[in-house]
Amino acid sequence: MTLPKYTRSAFFSRYAMALLAVVLIGFAPSFFLRLVIESEPLPFYLHLHGALLTGWFAIVCGQALLIRKDNVVLHRRLGRFFAAYGVAVAIAALMATFNWVERELAMGATFESDMAAVNPLQATGISFLDFAAALVCFNIASVAGFVVLLALAVVFRREGSHHKRYVLFASLSIVTPGVARISRIVMQTEMGPIIPLGIAGFGLAILIADFKSLGRLHLASLRASLILFIINGVAGLIALSPYGKMLVRALA
Repeated sequence: MTLPKYTRSAFFSRYAMALLAVVLIGFAPSFFLRLVIESEPLPFYLHLHGALLTGWFAIVCGQALLIRKDNVVLHRRLGRFFAAYGVAVAIAALMATFNWVERELAMGATFESDMAAVNPLQATGISFLDFAAALVCFNIASVAGFVVLLALAVVFRREGSHHKRYVLFASLSIVTPGVARISRIVMQTEMGPIIPLGIAGFGLAILIADFKSLGRLHLASLRASLILFIINGVAGLIALSPYGKMLVRALA
């Protein structure tokens, strides 16, 4: 099956490769090269989470390259399996998030501890409870955004221009931890401009590509952007409310 030139645009495969590169670079010190750099072992569920997450971005690259090479038949056959794989990615991500609070408390943190004493690479000048409320709420939001957009990608699987945008925005929703780790490497902290600028840059790249190829925003890009904005906006409000702190205490 031969696709029109627009559908075979190299932008989407290159974008997928960029997301994979963020994960590989960001998690190199703490995951891929951990045995070389750090001696402390990771719990099994974090190994599972890291492997599944990396696998997802590799899969997105592979699927994008299949379309680039006009191998639509194989792309669609594999797509059924990869949709189920996405569910496993979401479950593993939630598992890592829900166990994070208990793990940090077990290593000596308290709800009143300043993050400078818990992990200064993540934050300083904020209590563990406040930081945990934000991290947990936004991590749940990232998984929710991933699931909603992946579901839309499945619904629109026969409409390529919609499908690939939903897949990329779904992937963008869960790449923030990789960007955060790059911030650690570059600035020795996750505080600062790298995370917001990095995520905004990835989002804007799709919108700019839309304008260059279509002269307008694609409907799928607009929907996906609004979905992520709403989900993360709600997460931010919950994190700042007493309910965010209640959630953290419930996970302890």
